[in-house]
Amino acid sequence: GLLMFWVMVIMAPLALIVGVLAGMREGSRTDRVLSIFSILSTSIPEYVSGVILIAVFASPLVGLAWFSGQAASAMDNMTYKNFTLPVLTMALYGMGYIARMTRASMAEVMTAQYIRTARLKGVSFRAIVLRHALRNALITPFTIIMLQFPWLLTGVVVTEVLFNYKGFGWTVVEAAGNNDIELLMACTIVATVIVLVTQMISDIGYVFLNPRIRVN
Repeated sequence: GLLMFWVMVIMAPLALIVGVLAGMREGSRTDRVLSIFSILSTSIPEYVSGVILIAVFASPLVGLAWFSGQAASAMDNMTYKNFTLPVLTMALYGMGYIARMTRASMAEVMTAQYIRTARLKGVSFRAIVLRHALRNALITPFTIIMLQFPWLLTGVVVTEVLFNYKGFGWTVVEAAGNNDIELLMACTIVATVIVLVTQMISDIGYVFLNPRIRVN
């Protein structure tokens, strides 16, 4: 739960910022650099990026022993030192996909007719982005972000095992290894409820972001 929460706190805002900045000026140098970063972050598996982060920031190999490579103590006493690397590992892996979807949505909105009309009227580029483009561009990313909650709940097994963090994914693996059917069923119910709740929030948020959609 805590790992999922902090990953989302870091991942979602950074992904949206990267995607919006890239999509604002499609084809620019900023767009190319941020797009390459997004692709790399998604293409590198968690166990690879996690090992790299541990080697760089939690071992004497490089000399930057700023954090701990183990998160077992985070269950009782969560600190930036024992929780930063697991959070960064998951956030880096997940933000690339959200950033690319945000970039595509933003680039599409920036070519819309009403944006061109606003430009012809002399509206500043900043005002166009903030007042006209941003809200419409965030409709698709919002749905994508909501879909990340089930993944963060059940798809963090590799990261939790790597950092020895006994979270939800680790519990599912242990239950499966011990043939604990009751615990597996309980975990499945929790995961199902999370999926249903996030989908409901996604649908409600879609209505507010897109005024053309109305619930009868």
